[in-house]
Amino acid sequence: MEKIPLKTLRLNFTILEFFEFFVISSLFEDTVLEQDHVEELTTHCLDFYGEKQFVYISNRRAHYNVNPTIYLNLDKTRYLAGIAVVSEDPSSINMANFERNFSKLPFEVYLDMEDAQEWAIELVKNKKADL
Repeated sequence: MEKIPLKTLRLNFTILEFFEFFVISSLFEDTVLEQDHVEELTTHCLDFYGEKQFVYISNRRAHYNVNPTIYLNLDKTRYLAGIAVVSEDPSSINMANFERNFSKLPFEVYLDMEDAQEWAIELVKNKKADL
């Protein structure tokens, strides 16, 4: 699986690691992810990917909160093919499964980063085939 990011970007609330088909976001401890964060993430992702499909992978190692309403309009984000959450923490997994109800995009929860990356690559490749 892809190990070395093509680009790494540190923001005040997360570290983004950009790969060919997906971006991995590792939010910092005690962040509350709100709409303004999503707008900043979207800008950086679209700057990097341009007109290419990509998947957003949330690497939930730290404890933080997500306002689930951020998912309501993400389907309007051009080229965002899907969202994956990776965590081994039962409470984070439960929260991600709750958040899934708000997303109109493909949304999967994984215990293992490699599984999430494989899903992301397949999703993007399938989206390309549909175009």
